[in-house]
Amino acid sequence: MPVTSTYSSSGSRYIQPPASQFSKSSFSDRVYYSPLLNSTKTSSFRNSSLYRNSSTTSLRNNSSYVSNIRNTALCGAEIYQRYSLSTYKPAASVSSRITQLSLAYSGRFPKANSASSSLETSSTDLSEEKLHNSRSKLQPRINLNKQQTSPKTNEREDDQYPNKSPSSARIIKPSLNYERCTEVHDSLRNTREGMLRLCGIITGLCGLWNIGNTCFMNSMIQCLSHTRELTSFLRGQSSSERGTSKDHLILAEYTKLIKNMWSGTQRSINPSDLKYAFSSKHRMYSGSAQQDAQEFLRFFLDSLHGALNAAIKRDPLSEIDDNMNNKDKADMLWEWYSKAENSMIKDLFVGQLRSTLKCTFCNMESTMFDPFWDLSLPLPSSSSRCKLENCLEMFIKEEIMDGIDQPTCSNCDTRRKCTKRLTIERFPRYLVIHLKRFSEARWSKLTNIVEFPTKNRALNLQPYASEDISGPIYYSLYGISNHMGSTAGGHYVAVCKHPQTQQWNEFNDNYVTEAFERNLVTSNAYVLFYERA
Repeated sequence: MPVTSTYSSSGSRYIQPPASQFSKSSFSDRVYYSPLLNSTKTSSFRNSSLYRNSSTTSLRNNSSYVSNIRNTALCGAEIYQRYSLSTYKPAASVSSRITQLSLAYSGRFPKANSASSSLETSSTDLSEEKLHNSRSKLQPRINLNKQQTSPKTNEREDDQYPNKSPSSARIIKPSLNYERCTEVHDSLRNTREGMLRLCGIITGLCGLWNIGNTCFMNSMIQCLSHTRELTSFLRGQSSSERGTSKDHLILAEYTKLIKNMWSGTQRSINPSDLKYAFSSKHRMYSGSAQQDAQEFLRFFLDSLHGALNAAIKRDPLSEIDDNMNNKDKADMLWEWYSKAENSMIKDLFVGQLRSTLKCTFCNMESTMFDPFWDLSLPLPSSSSRCKLENCLEMFIKEEIMDGIDQPTCSNCDTRRKCTKRLTIERFPRYLVIHLKRFSEARWSKLTNIVEFPTKNRALNLQPYASEDISGPIYYSLYGISNHMGSTAGGHYVAVCKHPQTQQWNEFNDNYVTEAFERNLVTSNAYVLFYERA
């Protein structure tokens, strides 16, 4: 996680160059290469693939090119596509492809000889299509408007249409199984997302720009974006602010961001509006300093909870009888807590812990129940390989409270040596597990490989539940926040399972690539996201 984020034609590169080599941009905190900003120097590319002609082209003499490079953060493939082809024609929009697919369903597919037909294109579009291939593997699209003239394509078409002459216009039939499409429910066809899925466009595979050491935020936002019920709820809500508080502003900006990320029309998005809204409440995030992803997650969920909270007035909690049944006591305390903390965030992410104190002198037990937003699990001090179950066992392990930590026993009416044990009383819908890789002093990092379950219904938390809970409690992994590096500097990357395709993808800021389940378990895993099965 370096100090600066330098944007060049190949995308965002995380490097830390000498300050004298770069000039500060006036419209953001990004830093740009000085050859683009210094009018006394000329940077030229000879025989560059960015240009159609092999002659030398000067960046200094092309002011519009420099202006567009400076004012955008396009990835390398998009810059190549925009400026390398003098006859560049944009690809068909999502709405046009949906319209064409709808016509195909109704039997009114546009004719090939129609002047307005979107199926006739020039051979230049083939070059454009090739440029898309390297970045569109995760978003396959039905090619409804491409005319291809490559020899291989013509050979295949000649076999399929032997009566056509080689010089006649070639119409590529959509790679769509119409028999299968007819079986799709009408409600799916009538929704925009359903039509996107039928077109082969996978929504949600959208990167986030790094706007100055914000990989910690991008990683957590991607994991929250793949929290199925939360994202579904926000996409159905209005993006306007519900109130005037800073929490409402954060919720509004996050709702806008989620809608854009799942629109299927953008490959990467600038999250600066959300960062500005969040840092207006939490000033520690206003700069570009390195931050901890798990701490950010706690603050962020608290802000979303504050904006959605529909609290009602509650009476002060009366004294609780130690002889009360534990199940009744847990329900009473949860109901009392839910009156003041009542939001969808609480319903999805908050669970309840049972803490049992036992006096070693009179053997009397006292129980208390507390809510939790995540589980911070300790790791073995050695660098040995361990399982997630070992960390959970360390979390609920009985602890001896002696010396200055001795509590007061209500039966003995004095401070006594006691034992303390934790169990899970109420399991949340979505469980966030934080692996405590950093020491209390934050000067070292544990690099243990924690083997955590990755398959569906692979994590069973019943052994760590209170004795009142019976039966298996299964969870399925859907998100990982990885931290590479040390306490001196590092980088966060998210790996998430798509809720529709069930495929794993890696989100490295604005880059989205395919991931594989066999490679999920690494020594970089920092925060795990599980959904209750």
